[in-house]
Amino acid sequence: MTNKTQVEQQSHPLNSWQTAEIQDRNERILKRPKTLEVKGLDKSFEHKGKTNKVLNKIDFTAYKREFICVVGPSGCGKSTLARLIAGLETQEAGHILVDGKHVTEPGPDRGMVFQSYSLFPWMSVKHNVMFGLTQSGMSRNSAESEAFQWIDLVGLTPFLDAYPHQLSGGMKQRVAIIRALANQPKILLMDEPFAALDPQNRLKMQQYLLEIWQNIDITVFFITHDLDEAIYLADRILVLDANPGQVREVLNVPLPRPRAEDTLLSPAFMATKDYLETLVHPPQPELDFEEKLSMVRLVSVNAQVPDIF
Repeated sequence: MTNKTQVEQQSHPLNSWQTAEIQDRNERILKRPKTLEVKGLDKSFEHKGKTNKVLNKIDFTAYKREFICVVGPSGCGKSTLARLIAGLETQEAGHILVDGKHVTEPGPDRGMVFQSYSLFPWMSVKHNVMFGLTQSGMSRNSAESEAFQWIDLVGLTPFLDAYPHQLSGGMKQRVAIIRALANQPKILLMDEPFAALDPQNRLKMQQYLLEIWQNIDITVFFITHDLDEAIYLADRILVLDANPGQVREVLNVPLPRPRAEDTLLSPAFMATKDYLETLVHPPQPELDFEEKLSMVRLVSVNAQVPDIF
């Protein structure tokens, strides 16, 4: 007997773009070990004596070396979800597990990159990358050797001894990413890390990130408000509703890997974006005539432009 979920999957509007190759890749991802499990997660905040529920019964799983993006309207709790997984905040109900172990506080199994360039301004590129390594007990020589490899990976060897104020925005985020990765976490949490970059540098950073991800053993959990970015990067997209934040859908991205700039212009990409738009920004019903805001005339209808200005 076919259940409701199977029927919905069979009739999904993006099914025509799910080639056998893409379906096979998705099935193989779901057979990998579970890196992150979120079960029945609730989170509320108190504001002016009122309780505002931000997240409601969040359930999802991320698998080893999967790239998951999270999208949703403002107020859906995307950043709060990332902070809960990082152990920077605590939930009221539910569980978060990384490799089967409950998350109760920050730990080296999770690295985080924020939108702001969270580098130590008094440290050079090399010492920023070395910081976490030496704090975890690695000798200075070993930490330096490890830092050199990461810095070379993102093409910043010429800026080894530069300070954050001497770097561009994209360079700062490259350093922030490799600093988070140097401790070899299981999960890299990224909260809108490229939002402050111009479109050209954002695309470059997305390509850098994909190259890094494809070459190391890491699961990426990436928060973004940019639907193009989510589709370009992700294996699956977690779509959240708002007020309170809850899972609307977990979407398999119908695009093959590796991905390049021309992926952004493909029919499958455009179809996926159109579908995501209907989930994240559904069309609003038009107001009745009586409900429309009345227009206020600021100048006389007979006034000439020179008279106004």
